[in-house]
Amino acid sequence: MASSTATVFRIPDEITEYALTFLHPLDIANFSQTCHLAYALVYGAPDQYLWRQLFLAHPFDDPRNTLDYQNTSISYNWRAGLQQRVQAELIAFNIAHRLDEQHLALETLISVIGDASPVPSTLEHKESDSIKWVTRILLDSKILDAHVAVPGPTDNQLVSRIRTYLALSFERASNDETTARLGALRTRSRCLVYDLRNYRRDNDYGPFLCGGQINWVQAEAIVNVIQTNLIDLHGVWMDTRPPVGLEATRTYSVTGAANRLSADWACVEGTWRRYVCFMDYRDLFAFNYSSNSRGTRDPSFFDDPNFQEATRLIELKLHLVPVTSIPHNHVFISPRKSSRSPRFPDLYFSGTSNGINGNEATVKGSVSMGSDGVVRWRFASIYDGYTQWSSEGIQVGSVGSAAGIIGAWTGATHDHGDPVGPFWLWKVPDHHPSHMSDPN
Repeated sequence: MASSTATVFRIPDEITEYALTFLHPLDIANFSQTCHLAYALVYGAPDQYLWRQLFLAHPFDDPRNTLDYQNTSISYNWRAGLQQRVQAELIAFNIAHRLDEQHLALETLISVIGDASPVPSTLEHKESDSIKWVTRILLDSKILDAHVAVPGPTDNQLVSRIRTYLALSFERASNDETTARLGALRTRSRCLVYDLRNYRRDNDYGPFLCGGQINWVQAEAIVNVIQTNLIDLHGVWMDTRPPVGLEATRTYSVTGAANRLSADWACVEGTWRRYVCFMDYRDLFAFNYSSNSRGTRDPSFFDDPNFQEATRLIELKLHLVPVTSIPHNHVFISPRKSSRSPRFPDLYFSGTSNGINGNEATVKGSVSMGSDGVVRWRFASIYDGYTQWSSEGIQVGSVGSAAGIIGAWTGATHDHGDPVGPFWLWKVPDHHPSHMSDPN
């Protein structure tokens, strides 16, 4: 063994490192344990050449292409990044790991999704290697299964964040088991979405927690309600569906991103589509305040064959408004919580919203970057000069993602008992077909 080791290390380190780049990271770890020279080569090199090559050959997208690293002097820790990802994969496929390790794996998967390369503006669209890696793990492991998910609130938020990104895109089968599972999921989600207690001043009347953090459990419920409602449309507006799946969460995957104005970092300007859902107000009131034998907010309320939930398609045109033209007293559309990042300054927009039967409204709103790196949208719908509805939403994925914005709408004055419902807003090409008809 000693003579063979000596023979290996007669080769220049550069050549040995190059040969090692063809191995799996776990094989590299095993190699490093063979002798102190091997350990020094793997872990003691003055640069990160080996780890960078291993990272990119795994393969993962180059994280230096993400917005976090563009135009900055920040260096990426290739060794730590690769080790964390390999560890996350091992944890995902072994549900016997400790709860804190499952937490680490979930955080890592979310980080990898966020580190996927932005969709290039000039080259033909190429699927992200990092997204492929995450997709394989989520499909083949049980880390997102309900009976595996950690019961702690933080980990539930992590699981729900990933499920929000997926937006039921893994639900392909059409059988009795899938139908039953989606039915139960729909009921649980409706209970959250239409519970008026979830919309308060201290959570900005949207999918947020009291401290301003995103409530991903609520966000997932919003996505589930809209997606299952779209299934009920039975083919209506099939060419008008929000993009779903992890690829749709990538930075600047939205249509028209390559042609955006330099100041329009959020890709606001252009043509949009929006689904809104709502219950009959009498049903909403009964679900929240009923004193019958079932009690308030009973899940079986949604099993009533007479229960109905409406889904409406709205078409919007939005354009940016200079900050200098915003009245100082126009507090409503100003961002509630913003990172005040010079790279992502607050944006203001205005536009038109057209619904059923030519019901047109003016839309005014703002876009801001949250301190957690998630983009926030808020806007108001104004009819005949009267501000009627307000909407609070979050970007699904990274900046300019094709998946768009999900959130909640409610009465602009937030009076007690105001109606509430979920919405999904996403960008479409300017020539996208118009559908101003009511399927319900």
